[in-house]
Amino acid sequence: MPEEAPVDTPVDEEDTWRLATALSGAASSEDVALALAEEGAAAAGASFSNMAMLEAETNRVRVVHGSVLNRRIAARWAEFDLNDQTPLCEAMLSGRAVLLPSAEAVGERYPNLLAETVAASLSATASLPLRTPGGGCLGAIGFGWRRPQAFGPKQIRRLDLIAYMAAQALDRALLYERERGRPSAREQAEAHLLQEAFLPRVLPQTGSLGLAAAYLPARDAAMGGDWYDAFPVDGGLCLVIGDVAGHGLRSAAVMAQLRNAVRAYADEDPSPERVLTRLNRMLCRLEPDETATAIVAVWNAEAGTIVRSNAGHPPVLRCRVEKTDYLPATGGRLVLGVDPDWVYRAETKVLREGTTLLFYTDGLVETRDRSIEEGMEDLRMFVGGLPDLAPQALCDRVLEWRLGAARREDDMCLLAARLT
Repeated sequence: MPEEAPVDTPVDEEDTWRLATALSGAASSEDVALALAEEGAAAAGASFSNMAMLEAETNRVRVVHGSVLNRRIAARWAEFDLNDQTPLCEAMLSGRAVLLPSAEAVGERYPNLLAETVAASLSATASLPLRTPGGGCLGAIGFGWRRPQAFGPKQIRRLDLIAYMAAQALDRALLYERERGRPSAREQAEAHLLQEAFLPRVLPQTGSLGLAAAYLPARDAAMGGDWYDAFPVDGGLCLVIGDVAGHGLRSAAVMAQLRNAVRAYADEDPSPERVLTRLNRMLCRLEPDETATAIVAVWNAEAGTIVRSNAGHPPVLRCRVEKTDYLPATGGRLVLGVDPDWVYRAETKVLREGTTLLFYTDGLVETRDRSIEEGMEDLRMFVGGLPDLAPQALCDRVLEWRLGAARREDDMCLLAARLT
């Protein structure tokens, strides 16, 4: 019989959402491992998935396997040494993905595993490291397919995205476990959950666009639903800011789902209006009692343009030395989570050199004694008098201004981007 041709197995967008939902609700490392073992395979278009956690003190690896794996094989590889000859160990030690597109490739690289790979009816495997933003190793995730895989660029990006989400969730869960026994552990852990896990620790920098960001929770809440993000996509850099209604762990969990979903959708199609339309449909379907606002924008350095779409969020402030004003709101600004059939629209803007765009959440401009419109005008007037509109300087000065003006009743997120 002719050898079966390798493929890039397609995936369903709802599978990625279910994985993001399961990971965002994981409160322990075991929860993360179970989420990956049970939901990770579908999100990757695979037949099987597992997650390995590294015990740094002993160099032992503990693995939680998906339920479809042969029980004997799962028991054999439930725990082993980091130096054993396995793809998961190689991924952890090297910090790189180990892609084995066929059973023949498994046999050539890991002859000790070929018989069990065949016994598990797998024809291809992939193992990816789970690393902290600082480069530390947390473990690895593994996937298996019943058909040979081509591992094309799109499939590899999907696997990288799943690894990113899993590492983020595991890092957060381990932090929560460490904090749980300390005084005021709940408050400390909740603050860390948002600041250290849900928000990006490092913003991408390009030769043409400088970025800076800031976040402050509400004074009476350790965490909430505001978020920002920035990451590369095909054709440019995606900038996101959003706000889930409410405070506390529930709002933060929904925020994490939305943030992960935006990354997944933008990886497939970075059109801001398409990302928001899909995000709204999924929120209505899977979290019908939740609402949120968001702006998704894509900066294209080659064209010198920014394309943005708005779902009920305060408009972007355009800052220049000679003029500071708000960019006109794009059409279709209904908040997320109201109408599953709503279709968002986008607007393209050419940016001039030296222009800074300020994305923010409503906690910056709305207080009990002032409407959001009054707060927006105050913000525009204040920024219009600043001599330095560099992203970091702008974020610092705006936060100083806001904290000195009124009590911090709501979360505040800022994301500033400047065309250099």
